[in-house]
Amino acid sequence: MPSAQITEPFVVKRHGLGTTKTALALGTVVFGVMVALTLAIVVVQAIRDASIREPLEAVWLGWGGTPLIFAVGLPILLVVGAITALEERREEDVDDVLLTVDDAGIYLGGEQPRTIPWDEVRGVCRLELQDSEETWEPRLVVMLVDEDALPRSTKAWGPSCPWPGAHEILARSLPYDDLVTAIAQRAPHIHVTNRGRVED
Repeated sequence: MPSAQITEPFVVKRHGLGTTKTALALGTVVFGVMVALTLAIVVVQAIRDASIREPLEAVWLGWGGTPLIFAVGLPILLVVGAITALEERREEDVDDVLLTVDDAGIYLGGEQPRTIPWDEVRGVCRLELQDSEETWEPRLVVMLVDEDALPRSTKAWGPSCPWPGAHEILARSLPYDDLVTAIAQRAPHIHVTNRGRVED
């Protein structure tokens, strides 16, 4: 009797400051702080029975009026961001998907999205390539070549993408063990390795 198919795919989506939802939340917090600051100035000055105008002008008209311009423009940006977030909910969020592991194979998102069926996959690995003298870039590689025939250049091993979450501000990088578990559930014959730093 064939085993039941796993219907729920393992999906890693884009998070961090690059998403509309995060930018909207951050903008809302900033706007809330601005409103709270204004209310605090009004209340404190009313309690002291002092001029409210002078501290408000000092805060909002300082630096050439930049805070006031920002305060006026931010609500408009928040409305536009909210509309965009609602539109994104309705639309398919393929652009935000960085990685999918399902019964059919592995989908690598990013600049050159690609789906690789399991029968073409010879292995999956995490490695780090030297980006500059001091920095190493973590990558996810779907190997299309058998282990004993791997060429020297990692670019010839198979399609790759930046390690999901590694380059996004305030995002959580994909845990290696989560990837191992996801692949083992759907394709236990595929080896997942962490090769560390590899020099081409």
